[in-house]
Amino acid sequence: LLTKMKKALLIFLSAVLLSESNPGSANTQPDSSQVMKDAQVALAAGEYEKAFAGYDSAARNDQNALAQFSIGLFYQNGWGRPIDKTAACQWFEKAAQGGIPVAQHLTGICLDEGTHRPADPAAAASWFQKAAQAGHFHSYCHLGNLLMTGRGVPKDPIKALELCRPAAQQGSIPAQLWLGKFYLQGDPSIQDTQEAYRWFTAAAQKQAPEGFYYLGILMQQEPPEEQTAEKTRQLFEQAAALNHVPAYFQAGKHFFAAEPDPETNRLPAEHLAKAYLWISAAIQRSEDTEEILAAQSIRQQILAIMPETWLAELDQKIAQHLQRK
Repeated sequence: LLTKMKKALLIFLSAVLLSESNPGSANTQPDSSQVMKDAQVALAAGEYEKAFAGYDSAARNDQNALAQFSIGLFYQNGWGRPIDKTAACQWFEKAAQGGIPVAQHLTGICLDEGTHRPADPAAAASWFQKAAQAGHFHSYCHLGNLLMTGRGVPKDPIKALELCRPAAQQGSIPAQLWLGKFYLQGDPSIQDTQEAYRWFTAAAQKQAPEGFYYLGILMQQEPPEEQTAEKTRQLFEQAAALNHVPAYFQAGKHFFAAEPDPETNRLPAEHLAKAYLWISAAIQRSEDTEEILAAQSIRQQILAIMPETWLAELDQKIAQHLQRK
């Protein structure tokens, strides 16, 4: 919970800094400044209801854009209330209209995905452009994703790369991941496995879980050798350990498919335990129905050969891991 709060506060503070650097943005008004300060202190202390009441007052009474953005974060992250993506997007759009760059970026995502109203990629592109021009530079990569597929804007894969590359070169992890995905999965005319590997490696060196995950995906394309298989397991496990949900199933599947011990012709105990851990985590967290069914099938195979005496300890480890998310 503490780690999650720290990340949320970093997002919050970045929004403050970006909004203050934009002359056209709606910064904290004098009559609500103390309310905002008190709300921020309450949020940092985990006093969600008190913080929400303060932000809500400033958002509704003073049309304070930063407060509106903060209310959106409450609904996005489920701080003291159920997660409500629709409500979050509605508040982000209000804040975006008030000039908060991060809110402009998130509004673009909401419109691209059709969260709070029908999907509108053209409007999403406009918001990504505004956010990027205001200093939220990896928004150019989201705009690039629309250009890559021609959704809402004319298709232009080369321009997509050109827009995203500067932020990636400057060290932006989201931009590095986007550039890697463009080279791996983008338009066939620009696909380049070596470039994808380069950018995913750059992100993984900063401990980005998606970086490890996509390096694992790339490693799977290599000729099947034991050394390659071991490296693939390690990469997916690193991503899974950092709570990247898609990596849970991949890590569990690869540990279960590991080479058996030549002396016993059985899966090594460590690999069997890890297979159970990550497959079980996938069942609890995955949103992919087919993946869940596949994970349940593997779990039944694991339970058929794994000692029952392991279950209590392993289930406890799974619970502890998932609570850290």
